[in-house]
Amino acid sequence: MEDRGNFYDGLGALRDVGQNHLLQMLALVTMNRPRFFETNAIREKRAEILKTLKIPSTEEIKENTFHAQYKGYLGIKGVDPNSATETYFKIRAFLNFPVWQNVPVILESGKRLKEQRKEIEIIYKHVQPCLCPPGTDIHFRNKVTISLEPENSISINFWSKKPGLGFELEKRSFSFLMHQKRDSIQYTEEYEKLLFDAIAGDQTLFVSTEEVAAMWQFIDPIISGWQENLTPLKFYSPDTDQPIKESMFIDETKVYKKIDLKKEIGVVGLGKMGANIARHLIEKDWQVVGFNRSSEPTQDLIKEGLNGAFSLQEFMDKLSPPRLVWLMIPAGKTVDEIIFGKDGLVNFLKPGDIVLDGGNSFYRDSVERYKKLKKIGINFLDVGVSGGPEGARYSASLMVGGERKIFEKIEPLFADLAKINGYQFFDGAGAGHFVKMIHNGIEYGMMQSITEGFNLLKSSDYKLDLTRVTDVYNHGSVIESRLIGWLKDAFELHGQDLKDVSGTVSHTGEGEWTVKTAREQNLKLKVIEDALKFRIESQKNPSYAGKILSALREQFGGHKK
Repeated sequence: MEDRGNFYDGLGALRDVGQNHLLQMLALVTMNRPRFFETNAIREKRAEILKTLKIPSTEEIKENTFHAQYKGYLGIKGVDPNSATETYFKIRAFLNFPVWQNVPVILESGKRLKEQRKEIEIIYKHVQPCLCPPGTDIHFRNKVTISLEPENSISINFWSKKPGLGFELEKRSFSFLMHQKRDSIQYTEEYEKLLFDAIAGDQTLFVSTEEVAAMWQFIDPIISGWQENLTPLKFYSPDTDQPIKESMFIDETKVYKKIDLKKEIGVVGLGKMGANIARHLIEKDWQVVGFNRSSEPTQDLIKEGLNGAFSLQEFMDKLSPPRLVWLMIPAGKTVDEIIFGKDGLVNFLKPGDIVLDGGNSFYRDSVERYKKLKKIGINFLDVGVSGGPEGARYSASLMVGGERKIFEKIEPLFADLAKINGYQFFDGAGAGHFVKMIHNGIEYGMMQSITEGFNLLKSSDYKLDLTRVTDVYNHGSVIESRLIGWLKDAFELHGQDLKDVSGTVSHTGEGEWTVKTAREQNLKLKVIEDALKFRIESQKNPSYAGKILSALREQFGGHKK
């Protein structure tokens, strides 16, 4: 440090160690198992877990971070005499990842402390209920320590019953060295490995662009918060453990903003999407009440654990307040009838209840429904759901609009329904459906380009096996995608001539709404507009290109071919 004051003062401990070294270690410890033990698979899983780092709010920066500077730092050559650069930090972080929900992650590093240690501690929580010896409130927790310095070792500390007739626990340890300690010049061994990998072209230990972006997304708000003095810079005597003791409040066992959400929900509309959402939530231990205008789907799902209802009044009576109601019904008048009709939900809803529209409603309709329900104290969120029936069944992409406080109140619902990192909130009523509308417009254009390309392939002089074309396109090419994969499935199912598939293509309205919205804003959407025109014209002029589009819609959405 003393020899690089000018360099270090522009960074600080958090940028120097936290942003790269500690977050890399965090990723390696917490990531899911990669598909293969090879570079891209490992980097993919590291990026996946880093993207789930919870971005701290202003209050969380105040509560969960500590930074300090050792006395004498300002006297180092090259350091600004008024520098507020930290030489020590401790941060409590959280991961929005299913197996790590509410598990605190402590990140800590500092200069000129009492002892030099580099280690990772994995502390296991005690079982619930506690199986501790009678008469004690001590919680015995097992621990694994991976040490890099002063020695390279792994230690497992665990509690076991002492031999004998009594019920008394004792601490036991199992330790081993990764290799015998030997004298070495600082950093030589580490950089030797990195330089060797660079020469060999092995990027496994080098972070990807995705990882770096996720790291800075987490670190930047903390640095900004410190610059705004959200947490005052502390000072400590060098070569002591003073900052470690002062920051002990960070280590206290507590969880991040645990949301006490009653896992009970009602689903109205048990078609392909609604039924699969109900199944998905039942498997996630939700109590699901379901209603459908025709009784057959309800009867079928009762066999799978659904609490079925056969009228809206019975449906609402089976839910305990405050009620959570998810609508999965066709857009337009049907939604208004279910909510505001003579026998609609509005007759049974009470202030504090939450209605979620997960269908493909026009975003302006969602704005009006929000306003009408707000007047009577009912909360409303609009949710764009992408992924088709399969996504609803296993893990969808969710785009949520409305009031942030309502979203945060029921956020665990979206975490249970969505893919990892597969949901986002957008402020404002209708915002979720607006984002989904544009998504569907883009989908129109993408599908149209695939259709036109494969139509040309089919009509060429070459006798191409289109199934094999989709296969090669979907293995590392720039246009590799789920859509190409679905087209391959369609060819395998129907044959590449698609003889039993209709050459006319219907459209659901989302593409048309996208085009109209663009016109209102004086924007041109040539690709999406042409894709919409093709679907409309296909009603009179069916074609092979239309068959491709219909086959794609059947594969991902279950639409009739």
